[in-house]
Amino acid sequence: MRKGLGGALLVAGLVLAASCGTGEPPVLVAAREARLSEQNTSLGVSLLRLSMPDFPAYDSPEALAADRSIVVAGVIDGWQQGPATETYENGPLDYRVVLRVRITEPLKGVKATPSLASGVAFIAFDQGPVIRDASAPAKRWKPAKSVADFEKAVPSGTRVLAYPREMPSGALTGPVRVPGDPLPRDARLMAIPPQGLVLEDPVLAARRSGSRTALVGGRVPLTDGGAGWLEPRTMDELVARLKRHGVTE
Repeated sequence: MRKGLGGALLVAGLVLAASCGTGEPPVLVAAREARLSEQNTSLGVSLLRLSMPDFPAYDSPEALAADRSIVVAGVIDGWQQGPATETYENGPLDYRVVLRVRITEPLKGVKATPSLASGVAFIAFDQGPVIRDASAPAKRWKPAKSVADFEKAVPSGTRVLAYPREMPSGALTGPVRVPGDPLPRDARLMAIPPQGLVLEDPVLAARRSGSRTALVGGRVPLTDGGAGWLEPRTMDELVARLKRHGVTE
């Protein structure tokens, strides 16, 4: 079950407020700034967000890193069409889009993962619903959101931290009907957990001052985790935090 941060922050805030006089508790400041970043982000994270996810949330970036075999930081190198599988006979296809992350900081597991030898991680996402077209068979219906829409929403050059894992053989349910754009030799499609993608909004980063954060959760809001997710305000601070906790190759 996902841990809700709001109640925990409220309790923590009351305790800290009682002990700190009139000063606003840092944990509440961080939560407020994270919510403001969510509201004002220039990134179209709605295309990546999970709908009402239910998952065991990790309290901090390093806690998630301890439970994952791969952690990388880098920049978005672009998006490409992923495979589409048959959901049921003569039904609409289930399309995926692939995010390319060019790795600039191999924090964990990269050297031991042959599929990352090119320095790029290929992370698959659900491309969303298809458009119903009564004039064509269901298997020919196309996704409502194109690869170009994903590129516009979360563009190349955006800084990113990811916790990917190679998708096992057979992870794509149903027969593959559209192979999608080819991957480089030995590369593998990867998946990430709900908290496994953190983005740095370039607009927020340029305007950032004081306690304002430029970080935004990719799949779920950062406030879905513990206070440890709210302390770093930039990608550099987040990477530095992980390194301080021993997450480095």
